[in-house]
Amino acid sequence: GDFTAQVGFTGKDAIGELAGQLQKMIDYIHESSEEKLRAMQALQRNVDVIGGVVTAAANGDLTGHITTEGGGAIASLGQGVQQMINSLNALVTQVQHSGLQLASSATAIAATSKQQEATVAEQAASTNEIVTTATEISATSKELVTTMNEVSNVAAGAAGAAENGRAGLNKMELTMKHIVDAAGSISSKFEVLNEKANNINTVVTTITKVADQTNLLSLNAAIEAEKAGEYGFGFSVVAKEIRRLADQTAVATLDIEQMVKEMQSAVSAGVMSMERFSEQVRHSVNDVRDVSGQLTQIIEQVQALTPRFETVHHGMQFQAEGAAMINQSMIQLNEAAHQTVDSLKESNSAIAQLNVTARDLQSGVIKFKVRNV
Repeated sequence: GDFTAQVGFTGKDAIGELAGQLQKMIDYIHESSEEKLRAMQALQRNVDVIGGVVTAAANGDLTGHITTEGGGAIASLGQGVQQMINSLNALVTQVQHSGLQLASSATAIAATSKQQEATVAEQAASTNEIVTTATEISATSKELVTTMNEVSNVAAGAAGAAENGRAGLNKMELTMKHIVDAAGSISSKFEVLNEKANNINTVVTTITKVADQTNLLSLNAAIEAEKAGEYGFGFSVVAKEIRRLADQTAVATLDIEQMVKEMQSAVSAGVMSMERFSEQVRHSVNDVRDVSGQLTQIIEQVQALTPRFETVHHGMQFQAEGAAMINQSMIQLNEAAHQTVDSLKESNSAIAQLNVTARDLQSGVIKFKVRNV
């Protein structure tokens, strides 16, 4: 295997030529073996370089660079491996950056989602309170509607009662006017009675005077009969009878005069009583008229309030309907808030799983050593 030996025969004969050819063959073989050795060594170096880069890549180091000697298939292989390493380097670098961004985004999303969950939970709690308040408002509105309806009915009833009262007062006023007129008529009749009593007094006075004259005449007749003696006995009897009648007439006229005075006193008292009664009735009529006027004002005010009660009643009905709609909307909002809380909890669970996955991905690619591309 030693191709460094030299053929020492230098003759010009056939053996010399054979020795020369043999020497040339030995030199050619020696040169060829050295060239092949160099090629094998270069191939080994290229394989070692490629193997080292591939081994480093397998261990997570993607920073290796393949530089091959010469050309040929091994150079093409080195270029292909280098392209693969470069692609892996770019991919791992992108995955690392994406993993960092994903982990950061997942953390931020998790924090935001937690905050949203807390906010929505607070909103759900507030919504529960609002629903309770809205329910109370709705119930209160319904009670107010019922109360306003009752108040409206009471106002209408009060207006009707006041109207009936005014009609009754008008009748009372008319009746009192009739009473005043009747009292005036009675007073007039009492005055006529008083006047008749005065006339009776005049007649009684005349009768008294006639009785006095008759009594005087009977006295004169008795004196004359006494003078005539037995001839005047008849005149004496007549004179006594006339005196007796005159005395009876005087007594009767005194009784009549006393009764007339008592009647005049009673008539005067009746006239005064009727005047006082008439005055009281007039005051009562004025009071009734004032009360009727005040009651008329009250009726007008109540009648004016009735449409306002109706307006307020309709407004309260609209308010009750609006409160019921708000209550229903708040109930739906409360249900939606609870559903949102449940969805956020599920989302938080998914985000937590995503965060774990991002960390796993980051842990998986962090071991790779890459170069800037």
